[in-house]
Amino acid sequence: MTETMIRLEGLTKRFPGQTEPAVEGLTMDILEGEIVVLVGPSGCGKTTTMKLINRLIEPTSGRIFLEGVDITRSNPDQLRRRIGYVIQQIGLFPHMTIFENIATVPRMLRWEEDRIRRRVDELLDMVGMDPPRYRDRYPKELSGGQRQRVGVARALSADPPVMLMDEPFGAIDPITRERLQDEFLRIQSEIRKTIVFVTHDIDEAIKMGDRIAILRERSQIAQYDVPEVILANPADEFVKDFIGSGAALKRLGFSFVQDLELAQWPTARIDDDRDTMLRAIRRALANRGWLLLLDDQRRPRRWVTARDLQRADTPTGAMGQEVKAVVPSEATLADALNEMIRTQSSFAVVVDASGAYRGTIDFTVVTTTGDDAAAGGLPGQAQANDEQAGEVGGRSLRP
Repeated sequence: MTETMIRLEGLTKRFPGQTEPAVEGLTMDILEGEIVVLVGPSGCGKTTTMKLINRLIEPTSGRIFLEGVDITRSNPDQLRRRIGYVIQQIGLFPHMTIFENIATVPRMLRWEEDRIRRRVDELLDMVGMDPPRYRDRYPKELSGGQRQRVGVARALSADPPVMLMDEPFGAIDPITRERLQDEFLRIQSEIRKTIVFVTHDIDEAIKMGDRIAILRERSQIAQYDVPEVILANPADEFVKDFIGSGAALKRLGFSFVQDLELAQWPTARIDDDRDTMLRAIRRALANRGWLLLLDDQRRPRRWVTARDLQRADTPTGAMGQEVKAVVPSEATLADALNEMIRTQSSFAVVVDASGAYRGTIDFTVVTTTGDDAAAGGLPGQAQANDEQAGEVGGRSLRP
């Protein structure tokens, strides 16, 4: 059973001169190894709550437990050495090299230099930065995305059990931001830190969070649950409004192609003779007028019809249509839908890790699964696959 890493118990913060508390009576458990995202409107107390956890500001009342120990009255400097901290502005020391920035906390802990060097190089490798190339550079010599990677490496330098991340990707362009999010999720899958992550972006919260706490003013919890549940069953109108439109599309990101029973189309090898291909089409159901040609490694290459095969002047490798919509089996249904829309296809060909053909998935199956996921289950695959094999909604399928 997963243990509770952080427990906030009746946490309250009142700032002098303010009529309302910034945080009032907040109680929540944060489980070991999970990313918990605090999200809510501006001024609701997200960052204040984070600063209370590592006591950058002191609570007015309430208690904070770390691994079952009340840390509310412990030495705050010692506490912070057990917690990594990443902020939007990154906060690298401009006069220090990348090596020196990452080595800051280990040196405070009086690690031996050989151990520090090994740790810095290990972390630079982990965040995708070649140590010999980057360790002696200064922050001003790096791009914004690279500085953010160094900030993550520095937060991990002393191998803390907890990381706090305050809008860490907020000041980066959208393309770099998405790459950094993906890279961080990859790293987290290996290191399994307990992370409290603050953002104002519900889409980022859904992507990054194992659990999401949607906060009202004064850090009052409107809903605290896994993203799938919040999207499917928002607790009230406040949560529904905060999620915004498109919840059904967002849910597709939590269902995977590999969990569905795939439909099968007639196939042939691209180097088979035309008579063999024609027999494969004729053996199929009447409304499956397309044949999928695979190469010698079973990778999908072309869609052809009987009419294509009867054109003797066209080489086999140029017949029909190129296979356009292809998704790996580990893709989400959101990925599959995006690929179909991008290629203007009514279904996608599913392949395994080696690129070999596994089956197909239809637009209707994708959208039906998204709806059924809200109700807690997958659609009846027998019916979906019967439709996928032939006609859906009165129209013949086309690649």
